[in-house]
Amino acid sequence: MKRQVLFGLTIMLVFFFIGGLYIVFSIGGATRQLENAVMMHSVADFNNEILNNIRRLQSDLQLLGRPQGVSSATVSLHADALLESLTLSDGQRSPESMLQQQDALHKSITVYTENIAALLQTEYGSDGFERAKADILMHGDMLAHAIEAVTMTGNKRLTGHAEHLLQGLSRINNFIVFMVVIGPLSIWLLTAFFLQRFTGSVHVLVEAAKVLKGGQLDYRIDGGLKHEFKELADSFNSMSSKLKKERDELQSVRQLYQTLFESAGEGILILDLSFGRIVSANQAAAAMHGYSVAEMQDLNIADLNSGGGCDERLQYALDGPWAEYEVERRKKDGSCFLAEVSVGLLDLGNEKYALAFTRDITQRKKEESELQRANQMALVGEMAAGLAHEIKNPLAGIKVSLEVLADELTLSEEDQELFSRVINETNRVEKLLKGLLSYARPPKLQLEMFDLNKLLDNSIKNIFITGRSSSRLGVDIERSYAENLPPIEADSAQLQQVLLNIFLNAIEVMDTGGRIFVSTRYHQDNTVKISIADTGKGISASEPSDIFQPFYTTKSKGTGLGLAICKRIIEEHGGRIGAAGNRFGGATFTIILPLTHQLQDVYDDKKRSDSAA
Repeated sequence: MKRQVLFGLTIMLVFFFIGGLYIVFSIGGATRQLENAVMMHSVADFNNEILNNIRRLQSDLQLLGRPQGVSSATVSLHADALLESLTLSDGQRSPESMLQQQDALHKSITVYTENIAALLQTEYGSDGFERAKADILMHGDMLAHAIEAVTMTGNKRLTGHAEHLLQGLSRINNFIVFMVVIGPLSIWLLTAFFLQRFTGSVHVLVEAAKVLKGGQLDYRIDGGLKHEFKELADSFNSMSSKLKKERDELQSVRQLYQTLFESAGEGILILDLSFGRIVSANQAAAAMHGYSVAEMQDLNIADLNSGGGCDERLQYALDGPWAEYEVERRKKDGSCFLAEVSVGLLDLGNEKYALAFTRDITQRKKEESELQRANQMALVGEMAAGLAHEIKNPLAGIKVSLEVLADELTLSEEDQELFSRVINETNRVEKLLKGLLSYARPPKLQLEMFDLNKLLDNSIKNIFITGRSSSRLGVDIERSYAENLPPIEADSAQLQQVLLNIFLNAIEVMDTGGRIFVSTRYHQDNTVKISIADTGKGISASEPSDIFQPFYTTKSKGTGLGLAICKRIIEEHGGRIGAAGNRFGGATFTIILPLTHQLQDVYDDKKRSDSAA
């Protein structure tokens, strides 16, 4: 296309250049012809004036020397006029074709005037005067005929020059008219031709650009374009293909990141750095705070903080490094939980946001606290076990020695009571040491399959025996056992120890009698639930979490290890135990145990795996 445009423009420029040269040379030739015509006309005018002066001198010469003729002064004056006109004609330019004739005439006229001047010096009437006069008259007639011939020839030439000049000017005029008409028309036609091809190609490209702008990256420009426009169309098609490929890759990456964002287990928040507004939140973050994703986008980070206000540590994200900290968050229902937040800068070019990862660490903190407490208790247990072992044997010797002395010595009633009190306190210390050893070093579980309902009945029989010996009368026990309860795999001896401890505690708190409600239930998750409720004095709001702690007791002579040992035994079985107040005003102890120990091991492994994930 570019070559065609340059070729067309070159042809037009050459055409106009040649036409211009023709006009310039034609006008130059016409100008020269016009100059020659002007010069010939001027020569003719001067020749006519010279001819008139010669004729007047000829007339004067014919009358010279006669009585009534002219004077020599008049002849001399007219001769001077002829010389003056001759001098003026010598200063006038003449065509080259007439220069030789004009020079000959001028020389002859000069001779003619000189002869007249000589004649005027001759005496009138003499033979020499008449002969000279006759010669001068003949010479003058010859000059007059020569000038007339030259003038006639010049007029003819002038007429021919004029006709030729008019013809040339007519040709120039016609050519100029041709150039004025054909030149713009050819320019218009050439421009229209290239414009049509140019605009057609540009229109195809513009339409393709509009289609591309509309997102149709599969569109391609078909054939039909040529030259540079074809190259541009090929580049356009290549660009569309690359854009489509990059868009598909971008959509894949965006879908991947969207999937990761939505399915992430951690809560992810994108925040406006200036105002703390939540720009985007994933499902985990919404569920963590008790909102829907749409509700989260209408909130500010201050609405989620327990203390209110925007966390100033978010501003650290502006400096680039990531910040990690713990903060108390508030849910939609008003409850709070402890969260671990990792926040950093999310730079999206012209937009900058804070990217915050949020994890609910309430359970982790609880587990860490329990692990720390377990480690502490393990250490205390080891120390207590060692200490109890060292104290047990000397204490046994002291007890035996006191019993021997009490039997052999004759003591007063007061001293006997003192010995009895010391022996009782020694028994109490020995009992405390045995409980401490049982808690610190629990025996290995001896698992067997048995009927839980029967184990409860046997425990209740033992309770009545212990209760009568303890003078705890007036206590009724109501049973509500699940029918067809599957056998349970557990250590029956340790489990009976747990049940006896709970029953005895219930009887002890009911000084004036009461009732104990015992029930069993089967759950679909392969667990059984044992509930033991009493009508005693109950427990305070803070006691449910304290009564299972070692050495915690409300009894004046209690060791505080009974329920701690129960809790440890139940947990060794993979179960859990809890206590709470009930509608009777007493306390309800709940024990949940797996049917089989192996199933609980699988359950614990899954729980630990989920917690780690």
